[in-house]
Amino acid sequence: MIRMLGQSARSLARTPGVTAVVLLTMAVAIGANAAIFSVLNAVVLRPLGYPESDRLVTLWETNPGQGLEQVQVSLATFLDWRERTASLQEIAVFRHRGGTLMQDGEPQHVATLEVSPALFSLLGVPPALGGVFGPADETPGHERRLVLTHGAWQRRFGGDRDIVGRAVLLDDEPYEVVGVMPDGFVFPPGDREVEAFSPVTVSLQALPSRPHRMYEAIARLAAGVTLEQARRELRAVAAQLAREFPDAMQGWSAAIVPAREQLVGPVRDTFLVLFAAVLLVLAIGCVNVANLLLARAPRVIKEFAIRAAMGAPATSLLGRALVESTLLALCGGAAGLLLALWADAGLRAVVPATVPRAEQIGVDATVVAFTGLVALLAGVAFGLAPGLRLMRPRLTTVLQSSGRGGSLSRRARWFADALVVTEVAMAIVLLAGAGLTLRSLQRLHSVDPGFRTHGVTAVALSLPRSRYPTTEQTVRLYDELVREVAALPGVDAAGAVSALPMSPLGTDFDIPFTVEGLQAASPTERPRADYRAVVAGYFEALGVRLVQGRLLRRGDGDEGRLVAVVNEELARRYLGGDALGRRIQLPMAGELEIVGVVGNVRHGSLRAATRPEVFVPLSQLALRDMHLVVRSSGTPGRVAAGVRAVVHRLDSRLPLLRVASMEELVADSLAQPRFNAALLAALAGCAALLAAIGIYGVVSYAVAQRTGEIGVRRALGAGDGATVRLVIGDALRVVGVGVASGLLGAAYLGRFLGALLYEILPVDLPTYAVTALAVLLVGALAAWLPARRAARVDPVIALRQE
Repeated sequence: MIRMLGQSARSLARTPGVTAVVLLTMAVAIGANAAIFSVLNAVVLRPLGYPESDRLVTLWETNPGQGLEQVQVSLATFLDWRERTASLQEIAVFRHRGGTLMQDGEPQHVATLEVSPALFSLLGVPPALGGVFGPADETPGHERRLVLTHGAWQRRFGGDRDIVGRAVLLDDEPYEVVGVMPDGFVFPPGDREVEAFSPVTVSLQALPSRPHRMYEAIARLAAGVTLEQARRELRAVAAQLAREFPDAMQGWSAAIVPAREQLVGPVRDTFLVLFAAVLLVLAIGCVNVANLLLARAPRVIKEFAIRAAMGAPATSLLGRALVESTLLALCGGAAGLLLALWADAGLRAVVPATVPRAEQIGVDATVVAFTGLVALLAGVAFGLAPGLRLMRPRLTTVLQSSGRGGSLSRRARWFADALVVTEVAMAIVLLAGAGLTLRSLQRLHSVDPGFRTHGVTAVALSLPRSRYPTTEQTVRLYDELVREVAALPGVDAAGAVSALPMSPLGTDFDIPFTVEGLQAASPTERPRADYRAVVAGYFEALGVRLVQGRLLRRGDGDEGRLVAVVNEELARRYLGGDALGRRIQLPMAGELEIVGVVGNVRHGSLRAATRPEVFVPLSQLALRDMHLVVRSSGTPGRVAAGVRAVVHRLDSRLPLLRVASMEELVADSLAQPRFNAALLAALAGCAALLAAIGIYGVVSYAVAQRTGEIGVRRALGAGDGATVRLVIGDALRVVGVGVASGLLGAAYLGRFLGALLYEILPVDLPTYAVTALAVLLVGALAAWLPARRAARVDPVIALRQE
């Protein structure tokens, strides 16, 4: 083997140009694979960072009749599940909260999580310092206890080991720190913003109503229990609850989703598509290298023929060829790993914030092992074709062929053309996929969000309960804030809302309601709408269109007359378009008179369908978490400075959670499709370049081998134009077959892109037509240089060589 390696290295050194091109091709193709696999490994394949994480599941309430697949859980239902199930070893619930921590005299927002005391034992992760919550912490009176994350302990308290047992002021209330979790502990999975945990306390005498669904639930399967067994049991318990509490639970069931599936499910298909794309790039690279080695074969075939004539077995000749190709692939793979290290830093910077565990992207032992395997397989793949050609060379045939200039046999030419057809077809598949995602992104950019983006800045705020315990105090603060901000120089309008479009922050409620004169079949089949609190001026500041009636104004709801504004979708879906003056009844809100209808707004994302919405004055739904919305001619930074000054004057201990322009929020909502399109376009461009190089190499070699034939044609009167057309025509016939094959493959594989596309069919004729023309043009350009070289062949010299 060592002797064979030495022979291969010397042979490669005799053709440095071909060797360099092969190494570069393999480095790019394998490096791209390693980089994308490192993303796939970190985001999708890697298990969650908890012991036996494959037994962790998330629990949801579900109502198939209303199309509700994953709804948060009420505390009462959680307690029933915990008491009546045996297939779940432990169940815990949690919900996101927030608080204000004074640090160095400045108010700092802290993201906290309210959790069941059983959460930490359920996850199986002990604290690094101190302890965690116990069963007693579930009883009222134990709310003010904290477990810190390792990062918060280091950032907020300088890693002070005496922090356990100390009290810290959170929202002006003393909280006892009971423990610190280990470095690397993250919960919920993928959410690194949570800095502290406090216990969920349960008062059996004052449980919220069952429709008050506001907690997420996680559980661990009992030993020996399968996922399907747990699903059957939980559905049976849900059916019991529906019989016992028909008003609140009729039509409701339960769903169980593996915890890792819950985390990576939304992005898994995206990264699998990207990984399939990069595998196509590798395949094109292998085909390209196989063609290069076939072109190089006549230079070494005489050596192999002599060895065969001297008795060397055919298998040893094939082995020599495979050792040579594997050596090339491994060297290219090593260079590819270096490229992947560089690419991963860039990928971490551009991967959307919505992608979980993006911070874990990097080259680790798994990625190195994968890259080594890919290099070995690639070496065998692109070395097999030249190796089979060299297995049984006949010395007399080789010498005769050499005397005639070494022209390609018909079989060898057919094989080279087949490789070009293959790489063109794969390039077409990638280019069509990239074209579809780019057109989809273009469609998304043209979607009207239903609000103004230019010149609008949003500031998130959260009022602590300790300083604003009553509705009157909350409403007064936000009213004064909006009034003073609206009076700032350069501000055209200001308002506030509880849930801002495109923002991950804020409070959103999906609440059933009844309509005057519209009878629901059952209490659980009532219409549903998203319920939002508003401070007057919000619609004007955001530029939401008024369709009918009037907008909310100051004083609404103060005199006992409860009013609401609804969107067009609610008016169309439930009120037949005639909404003004109609009355709707909402839980915890009472009977509301509709005084206005506003245009539909895309809330979650530009591709999400609009949902029914009800807007009420803040005095009718007093929420402490709000978004101040400011329309101004100033920059977001200038607006934020003005808002900060007003907030400091009204309450110096109130932090600004987040300041962002609406343009930034809309752009952030498009981060994932933009990332998909950019990466697919880059891979498709790489594939097109490799295909062009492959076409150029094959045509160049074919021209060199057909020098005698071309000389005869020119001696018989063929001009430069006819020679160029002959060479380009031969090349385009091969490319055309590849284009046709690729379009068929793109039509078949395009269905896997469906989840990535918006208002674009996987078989989009304009995209396919542009892709086909582009590849044909690339093929013609790649063949043009060899064709020009053929047109300069001197017939006398060519015939003399022949």
